Amino acid sequence: MDFDPVDRRKFLSISGGALLCTIAGKDIAADTPVNIQKPASGVAVPPEVAAARGNPGPTKAEAGVGSREEYWIVAEPTVWNIIPNNKNGVKRDQMMNTRIRKGKTKFNAYAYRAYTPNFGQPLSSATIPGPVLEATVGDTMVVHFRNKCPVPLTMHPHGIFYANEMDGAYKGYYTDPGGFVQPNSEFTYVWECHEGTQGTWWYHDHGPMEPLPLYKGLFGAMIVRDPNEPLPDKEFILAFHSFLPPATSLKYGFNCVNGRSYTGNTPTFRANLGDDVAMHVLGADDNFHTFHLHGHRWRDGDGTNIDNKTFGPGDSFRIRFIEENPGRWFYHCHVFSHLVEMSGWYIVE
Repeated sequence: MDFDPVDRRKFLSISGGALLCTIAGKDIAADTPVNIQKPASGVAVPPEVAAARGNPGPTKAEAGVGSREEYWIVAEPTVWNIIPNNKNGVKRDQMMNTRIRKGKTKFNAYAYRAYTPNFGQPLSSATIPGPVLEATVGDTMVVHFRNKCPVPLTMHPHGIFYANEMDGAYKGYYTDPGGFVQPNSEFTYVWECHEGTQGTWWYHDHGPMEPLPLYKGLFGAMIVRDPNEPLPDKEFILAFHSFLPPATSLKYGFNCVNGRSYTGNTPTFRANLGDDVAMHVLGADDNFHTFHLHGHRWRDGDGTNIDNKTFGPGDSFRIRFIEENPGRWFYHCHVFSHLVEMSGWYIVE
């Protein structure tokens, strides 16, 4: 059988035009920058959302029973630099000790940001991933959400219990107010940490423009703790994801850990001998990844000792071990085409 040869230029044109997602009924190619406000303008406000305009959701008195963990979270635009490590303007990859030649690496991102009660003052700068939401089994998690971005957004949780109207998901005509929080509006989500919800989870935008706001940075980790389990000495969050041209308007795509690419730019984690270490890992893009930590191993859910765990879009998990091996170690994705960008330092003193 004869095949037509495909040269490099033709191959790139084929792969570059691959479908990334569909937003508001329009197909988005993986290499095509998108002005997110344009498709958003064509999405009708669902009837229940329009009827509830000005109602931010349940009040504190109405929000569940028992102990509460309460958060005030704002989704807001921020300028994000994917490769911030540079010397004299030259971006560096510490793994390969080379210069990174990818042009501009700053873009207009969206990020979740934690505030003091009643949205008083920001607790930190906007981060990707967003602030860690924590609770203990038996708690009610109350999240007051404000949207300061120019398109409708939400917060949707994984793993814990919530009523239908607290889903934080866009459902077209049937959307509840929490699934379509309009710009400059608020909604209060109430999520319940029943027995069986303990674990490492995540939250993300699930509004009408999904997945583009998620691709711009709107996701974060959530931990529901077992009250009978001691807290670790050191605890780290690792989100494996990508920043692609439709979300960034940059020339190139980047495979990232916590919003950064390449060793020396991605987070450097530190622990000491004897520490009880927990690492919480989540996948927030279209790809399958693996998590590999050099010089270490841990027990998987079935009791097997492993050092390389495969996970897919929307997955989250925790690894935990007692630190016994000093040195400068790599953590990274072992999908080989991701390895150099999705890597970082783990340093044990």
